[in-house]
Amino acid sequence: MSKSEIKIRELKDTDVSVAAQLMLRLKKLNGEFDSIFKVSDGAKAEAEQILSEALKDKAKHLSYVSERDGKVLGLIVINLIHRCYYEPEIEARIVDFYIMPEGRRTGAGKGLLDRAYKELKARNVKLITAEFPALNPIAMKFYKGLGFREIVGIYGKMLE
Repeated sequence: MSKSEIKIRELKDTDVSVAAQLMLRLKKLNGEFDSIFKVSDGAKAEAEQILSEALKDKAKHLSYVSERDGKVLGLIVINLIHRCYYEPEIEARIVDFYIMPEGRRTGAGKGLLDRAYKELKARNVKLITAEFPALNPIAMKFYKGLGFREIVGIYGKMLE
């Protein structure tokens, strides 16, 4: 029995709850790499609100899901940010990108990126960045393999 085709489409209102669950899986994974990323009790509601707001403002946010047989396997959320001092003026920042384990190595992630790249090119966006914890070697290897390079450092310290 062959597996069905992976489909890539825009996030819909009906996807918000399941997409929020994917975001939480990503955030919990971040916490495994660095304790400064401990997921809060209200994270699911926050994730749902962020996704709902992104759906309402498609000029500033791109949100896509990958699915197979009606099941969402992956999510990408990109924020479009104005860079007031630099050219190019618009930065597309990947803020959430997660593929369920059963969706990995199936084309679900590549499909999400290809769809995002196509839309960004149509919008004449020239710069794409990715935001992830500095101590996440999986993300670092993934993005470096795609030709991304480090462009900014953010350092943090917990205050007692």
